[in-house]
Amino acid sequence: MKKPRSIRSMMVLPGSFGFAFLVIVMVLLASILYSSNVTSNSNAQMLATSQQVLTNYETYFDSVLTTSSNIAAHYDSSPVANRSTSMQSYFDTLMSLKSEVIDMACYATDGSVIAHDSVSSPEVASKATDQWFIDAQNNRLINVFSSPAKTGDDYRFTLSKYVSYGSDSAYDAVIKVDFDFTKIVNLIPESTLGLGGRFTIYDKNYNVVYTSYTEKQTEAMGFIKDLVIGSSPSVKIGGHSYYLYASTVSNTTWRLAILQNRDSVVSSLTTFIVTISLTGLGVIAAYFIVLFLIAFRVSKPIGELQEEMAKIESLNYQATLHPEINGSLEVVELNHSFNQMMGRIDELTKAVVTEKEEQRKSELKALQNQINPHFLYNTLDSIIALIDKGENDKAEEMIVALSKFFRLSISQGHNVIPLPNEIEHARNYLLIQKMRFGDSFSYSIDVAPGLEKYFVVKLILQPIVENSIGHGLKEGEVGSIKIKAYEEGDFLKFSIEDNGYGMTKEKVEELRKSLLDSTVYKGVGLKNVYQRIRIYYGLSADVDIESEEDVGTKITIIIPKEGALHGEE
Repeated sequence: MKKPRSIRSMMVLPGSFGFAFLVIVMVLLASILYSSNVTSNSNAQMLATSQQVLTNYETYFDSVLTTSSNIAAHYDSSPVANRSTSMQSYFDTLMSLKSEVIDMACYATDGSVIAHDSVSSPEVASKATDQWFIDAQNNRLINVFSSPAKTGDDYRFTLSKYVSYGSDSAYDAVIKVDFDFTKIVNLIPESTLGLGGRFTIYDKNYNVVYTSYTEKQTEAMGFIKDLVIGSSPSVKIGGHSYYLYASTVSNTTWRLAILQNRDSVVSSLTTFIVTISLTGLGVIAAYFIVLFLIAFRVSKPIGELQEEMAKIESLNYQATLHPEINGSLEVVELNHSFNQMMGRIDELTKAVVTEKEEQRKSELKALQNQINPHFLYNTLDSIIALIDKGENDKAEEMIVALSKFFRLSISQGHNVIPLPNEIEHARNYLLIQKMRFGDSFSYSIDVAPGLEKYFVVKLILQPIVENSIGHGLKEGEVGSIKIKAYEEGDFLKFSIEDNGYGMTKEKVEELRKSLLDSTVYKGVGLKNVYQRIRIYYGLSADVDIESEEDVGTKITIIIPKEGALHGEE
């Protein structure tokens, strides 16, 4: 059967679990909605930033390509006779208008300089070593860009282009313009991209043309290759989280990849989730405490009443509640009824206890009276046997011993006597039996020091000694009976041990059961002792039986010391 729960637990647990479930669901929903909203807004903002960067690059390169187209058109329209002067003048004009242009020059197909701006002093181009010159002649239809290179504190790249001069290919040329790449780099401050953020320009073979941050570039290029084109909102590099965007730069063969640090977004989400989770736990804890206090206030009076009722199990019939109990009307009325009931029970109990005490004394006396006739019969039988043998002196001694025994046995009508008197009882009995049986057995009595203060029910040793002599000792062999009295823990113990026939395990078990069964009358003397000590000392008193066939028997009487500290009242 399932154990019922207390009122307090029935009030607290279901409500707490239900409220906790509701709060947890709300925390989860809030976390999901907040995370989704913040992530969506963050991704949209980073996408817009990336697209703006791409637009800036495309605008820049559109300007570069426009410059290239204008130079080609002007060269094609310049007269052969003064094209060098015309081109130099045009170069100077463009440089005054476009701050990103560093220098300009126009070369013949043999590498000689046709014209250049008035500031620079270009050298003859080599068809063998100047890659920009070689690439322009090999790719005559497109503009050729070189990778940005650092010169001093600035980055620059070169644009070269093959231009035709009308229908006369003899006057074809290659233009070369150096641009300041630092200006486009500075369009994107590092703070915009965050810690570890970068933009990387690379060609179609994923060779890096330029990167603003070289650390862990190989790992970053791995994610760029996997993405190809588009965006990835969560890329992990070096323990940081990034937003990755990649796209082709219009009118060029280059691509642009942008990595923006989103640790702040992740940190914000984490902080929010932790904060709202702790808040939820705090709300649950506060709710639990409030509910517990309410339940405690409601259940405390009932608990007090329960504790008082539990005292009935320990026979404490004086149990009462406080005159003024703080609780509901039902509890107050229940307390009043309980107090009235306990008063009536107390009256009835006192009457029953008095009646039971008298009954106990009567039963003890009745059992005590069973011992005397049985012992007297066996002793007189021994005296008659001595007289029949003509051993009148021994018979006289036995009669004297018997008179001493009965004088101690009577003990002025007391059923509980000092422990030394009980030992003397047993000693007189053994003396009488020794006179009867002579050297057929020996005995010893060992009493531990300090036992004089105890009192015991009289005639608990003699019946067991009698059993040892009458049923335990072997014929034709010298028997031995040992009596010991000693303390062990909270108990006073008497052991009577013989070296007689002993008993089988089955017989011992049968004898033990007979002690507990009132309908069985085996072992009258032992059972009589067992019943008397249980009546007087309670359930903690006991008789222990140890026996082994052909070895002997040991009977131990166990009495609580607390019950043996005083005589019969």
